[in-house]
Parts: sequence; C-alpha cells; structure tokens
Amino acid sequence: MAKEFDPRWMYLLLFIVVGAPLIRPLGLPLPITAPVLALYNKIESLPPGSVVLFEYGVGAASWPEHGPSNIAVLKHLLSKNVKIILISLYTAEGPTLFATKIKPAIASYLEKKTYGVDYVDFGYVTGYETAMAAIAEDMHKALPKDVYGTPVDQIPLMKNVRSARDLALVIATGYCEPYIRQFYTPYGVPVAIMTWGMNAPGYMPYISAGQLCGMVAGIRAAAEYEILIKSPGEASASSDALSLSHLFVTILIVIGNIQYYLTRRRGGR
Repeated sequence: MAKEFDPRWMYLLLFIVVGAPLIRPLGLPLPITAPVLALYNKIESLPPGSVVLFEYGVGAASWPEHGPSNIAVLKHLLSKNVKIILISLYTAEGPTLFATKIKPAIASYLEKKTYGVDYVDFGYVTGYETAMAAIAEDMHKALPKDVYGTPVDQIPLMKNVRSARDLALVIATGYCEPYIRQFYTPYGVPVAIMTWGMNAPGYMPYISAGQLCGMVAGIRAAAEYEILIKSPGEASASSDALSLSHLFVTILIVIGNIQYYLTRRRGGR
C-alpha cells in the first residue's frame, strides 16, 4: 500500500512560493491598463520646470492600496525635471506615513533634489474640499508655512506659484470628484487619482470624459506602474505572490487529477 502523502509538505511549499516574492519581488509581467498608462504618459509629457501638486493623503487602513501607488508615482515624478508641491488633504495620518513609509522608499530620488527648490512639503491641511478651493485660489494665503515653519514667501519654488493657474498637474489620493470640482472645472488643471481598486469602474466615465487624465486604482494598478518605471516594490511583490500562489494551486489540481486517474486505472478508489 502506497504511503499516504503528508499535506504539511504542500503547505510548506505554498509558504515558500508566497513568501519568496514578498522578500524579493520578481516583477512578473502584467498587462498595463489604459488609465495607468495614461498617467505615466502624462508625466512623461510634462515640460521641464512644470509644477505638480501631489496629495499624499494616505491612511493606515488604506496603505495597502494607496501606499505603493504613492511611492511609484512619486519616484516617476522625482526622476523628471519637474517641481513638486507635497500636501495631505485626505487624512491627518498622511504626514506620518509619508515620513515613515514613503520618504524612506524614495530617499535615493530625494538625494538628487533640493528641498525648497525642487520640492516642498506643506504637510496636513484641514478642511478637505474647502482647503482645495482656498489653495486653488491663493496658495500663499492658504499655505502660509511649510512643515518646517518656513514662510511660503521664503521658499524659492513658491516664488512664481500663486494659484491653480500655475499648476501643470494635480495628482491626489482617495476620491477624484472634489479635485475635479476645484481644479479641473474652474481652472482646467489636469487631475489624476490614486484610489481604491473598487472605485475603478465608477471612475471610468471621468477618464472617458477627459476629467481625469489618469488613474492608479488599487495594488494591481500600482504593480503596473512599478513595471512601467522599472522599479519593482511592494505592489509587485504582492502581485507576484498572488500569481505564483494561483499557479501553485493549479499545478496541485492537475497533479491531483492525474493521480486520481492513475488510481482508477489500477482499480483503486
């Protein structure tokens, strides 16, 4: 009688298959969806010296879906000759997660930039859509100091940036409608969003209408962006782990069916 297979070996193999890419992402190929490619191309097309408002309102609960996309898009922006205004409007947790999670991941990019000249951080600004409206109208009035207490008039980057009319692009985290209302509709500033995967179907009409110039929805889309910028990270690791686990389970199903067929041919049950 054949020795019965110990299922613990199967779980050990599954642990290795899932764990390995989490430790070292493989960057397995993924088809790039149109909204992700649209944002990538938009950033690629920005003229040198363009000013981008980047809203990094990531929360602890939303980190798995928003964090990797924030890191990937910021890496792309920092690799270009553009100016970046950093701000958190969606959550008060944004600055903490920026300092502890995002900043370390983009440290090598920040080293090549000069704070106050190439990028500036205004931290968390309360008021959400009310704050957006104030920022779009008069940044110097709405953002009097950066996170270090430096007056806005003393920040070189902000010298010629007064309102939304001086922005080339707004990239935000969370919901897109407030940014469309406050930046795109009144000022014509292109808006892109980093959002939850579940929001993707509902936001496609904004993409089709041109009100959104790009979208990174969920960790799968973030993995696509990491592939585009050739910098595998947390999203690619999760995507690789999921793909390999599905492949592993498929192989086990095939082996199980072959074993069952051979057993039946030998007259077993």
